[in-house]
Amino acid sequence: MAGATAATAAGVTATQASTITINLVGNYISGSGGNHLNADLTGDRQPDLTIANAAYFYTRPSSGFTNLRAFANVDLKGIHAHAYFNGYVFATMTLGSRTAFFNPQVNPTSPGPTYLTGSIPITFKDLHINGGALTTGSLEVTVSVRGAHGPAEIDLDSLTYNTRNNIPDQGSTLALLAMGAGGLLALRRWRVAQARS
Repeated sequence: MAGATAATAAGVTATQASTITINLVGNYISGSGGNHLNADLTGDRQPDLTIANAAYFYTRPSSGFTNLRAFANVDLKGIHAHAYFNGYVFATMTLGSRTAFFNPQVNPTSPGPTYLTGSIPITFKDLHINGGALTTGSLEVTVSVRGAHGPAEIDLDSLTYNTRNNIPDQGSTLALLAMGAGGLLALRRWRVAQARS
């Protein structure tokens, strides 16, 4: 994929003893920011979902916002996501079967939302997660018309999955590292124990 960046985990939190959430950073496509989508969500250099039909466009006149146009479009594991922004006048957002509209000309006091969020169920394999077994997860996605990286943006926000109690999960090492020095010491102890067994 052109312009794709490496997957990064900004923070990993254990929401329950067996649930891991990886917060993704810089995994987006934007009308003005370009394509930075990456299918590797776990950091093992293997794609965890299919990304297809990625496209973006942005044009802005030299003055004013009347002729500004931006869109971002992608299919994530067959789920369509689309954002279209038309110069602070009209915008549409789609994620799967859900659609939202933003139109201040029709209702200036309540023009509608500027973002739409949802979850996409995915299954993936990572040798360091659940012993390499097929793992079910949930990918959180935000479609926005006033995103952090410009108008008309689609962000892959986070991946949440469950670990299995009877299978060692090296994927949880990201959670240990996110805890700082204490997590780093726990990670080292865990690796020493694994080497001895």
